[in-house]
Amino acid sequence: MPTFYSKLMGHQNSLPQPEIQTAKTKGGLMQPHVLLLVLGGSLCGLWSGPAMAEHPSPLPMPFELVKELVGTWQGSKQALNGQETITVEYALTSKGTAVIERMHPGTPKEMVSVYAQDGHQMVMTHYCLLGNQPRMKTSSSVNGNSITLTYIDGTNMRSVQDKHMHELTLTFIDDRHINHEWTVFENGRKKSTHTFAFARQ
Repeated sequence: MPTFYSKLMGHQNSLPQPEIQTAKTKGGLMQPHVLLLVLGGSLCGLWSGPAMAEHPSPLPMPFELVKELVGTWQGSKQALNGQETITVEYALTSKGTAVIERMHPGTPKEMVSVYAQDGHQMVMTHYCLLGNQPRMKTSSSVNGNSITLTYIDGTNMRSVQDKHMHELTLTFIDDRHINHEWTVFENGRKKSTHTFAFARQ
């Protein structure tokens, strides 16, 4: 991919060269005001095109990154009886406008989360083993290589004081590795954090 520098130099080489020899001179030297005009025109021509390249590309929307997870991932966590293997599956639904995440698919512990776009942000509803359905939303664009969704409301909860999943951070290590960090709240405060590392299958 061409760098900004190579684009700049290529653009500079394609610019018409000023006809300095036709400028009015006095005593073999170019008049100061003519020199300024020539230099000013050259600089304007030089920067008029590539200036836009100085602006970084806009960050991808959170939902667009989650769509890239479609497929099967496997990971593990420490359990009382040793390492427990965890599978998570992602699939597009509703004509590509939502992503379904199934953790522990096909087991009694299966949980489903549904991600969807909401303007420039992303919302997610988590159907939890706790029996409630917290809804989370991003509050900013992608932060480095992570997306964080935070609780906004929930169903089958008497109040936010009930034990519930309150926050999720998805960290994109590379195109084959992601981390989940789920934060549990109870009585209005953080109770525990569960971290999972997954690899694409």
